[in-house]
Amino acid sequence: MPVELKGLEEIQRKLKTLESSLDEAGMRRKLNTIGGMIKNSIMESFENETSPFGQRWKPLSSVTAFANFGGGGIKNVKRGRQNAYYKNEKKQKKSFLSVFGAGGSRRILVLSGALAGHWVVRASAKSVTVSNNSSSGGFAYGLTHQFGTARAGRHRNVHIPARPFLPVDGSGNLEPRLAKDINDYLKEEIIKEFQR
Repeated sequence: MPVELKGLEEIQRKLKTLESSLDEAGMRRKLNTIGGMIKNSIMESFENETSPFGQRWKPLSSVTAFANFGGGGIKNVKRGRQNAYYKNEKKQKKSFLSVFGAGGSRRILVLSGALAGHWVVRASAKSVTVSNNSSSGGFAYGLTHQFGTARAGRHRNVHIPARPFLPVDGSGNLEPRLAKDINDYLKEEIIKEFQR
């Protein structure tokens, strides 16, 4: 399901201005650069564990943390709980908290890297698309984590909180700083083209 952007009138006007002075390959390069800017914004969200609008992502649930600590999968929650607190029959907390506690090494939404690391920019002379097709058994990772859901899991009773990473708000508007960066880039490119 594509996410449509709104409020791009100024960017579209600048692109029209550039289009009149560039060939198709030139336009493709400009749109590819804009796609790269959008991709960088997405990657920053994963790195900082915040939305492009600056809101921190919800932490991992204890069930998710214990499942991962137990070897992965919901079937390993019990083993994960035991491993989190006991090692060689001695009580311990440090290793679990160093991974899943605040500031731990376990990154949110980066377990396999399928969602965070597989963003693709495709540009033509008329449009640019930034996409990720990561899924497992038809489960669309991206949409579920971008918008959240109360109906995940085998029995559709698992709540996954929204952890937005796309630089688009709920109304489809581009994140303001990114929109400004794209506008500034296009202004520079227009000036360069007309100084030739």
